[in-house]
Amino acid sequence: MDEENLSQDNYKNNFNFKNLLSIRNITILLITLTLLNLIYIDIVTLRNPKTTIIEKVINITKPSTPSESSSTKVTDQVCPQTCMAQIYEATASSRMQPTTIPTITPTITSTISSAPEVSIVKEFFIPFGSGSSTAGDWQDIAGIQATIDTANFPGLKSVTFEATVRIPTGNEIAYIRLYNVTDKHPVWFSELSLEGGTPKLLISKPITLDGGTKLYQVQMKTSLKYQAIFDQARLHIITY
Repeated sequence: MDEENLSQDNYKNNFNFKNLLSIRNITILLITLTLLNLIYIDIVTLRNPKTTIIEKVINITKPSTPSESSSTKVTDQVCPQTCMAQIYEATASSRMQPTTIPTITPTITSTISSAPEVSIVKEFFIPFGSGSSTAGDWQDIAGIQATIDTANFPGLKSVTFEATVRIPTGNEIAYIRLYNVTDKHPVWFSELSLEGGTPKLLISKPITLDGGTKLYQVQMKTSLKYQAIFDQARLHIITY
């Protein structure tokens, strides 16, 4: 009997202990869940602090009607209605007024403009040939002549007589000119001269050719009657 009573007492004690453990566990579990829930709410609140602020602003701010636009709100904040009215009155005179576009009737005028004439410069060379002389006075160089008609050179600008002369001895003066055989007179300003032994191209001042067809002859003379040679003689004519 004593053993049975002892075992029953042990059983009751174990049962009461287990019940205490279960109640304790449940209590701890509930407290833990409550703490976790509070922690979760705090975390959510800290992560979204703007949500509460935005809601407060919306509750305080005067509700706006649908017809109000954002541009109107900005204008009201920058300048009140009375300010806008004053600006409108001050700028009334400077605002562009509708203008009437005049009707333009095109006038057609016909003009004939003549293009300016272009002057073309042309150069001509009339060769006489080459020759030599030892004469002490003016003498014709045989065969050194040319017939020239000034009508073949319209727009005559300038004419010069050119000759390349050399003196082999180099100790005299040689002279050369152009002679108008037809009218029997020298061509004025055509006379050229060379002193020394170095060959040189001599160019006269501008000369005047007589009008019409004329025969021109090359003449030479020397100061000491030594030989003087011209390798070429020619007329240089420029027209425009």
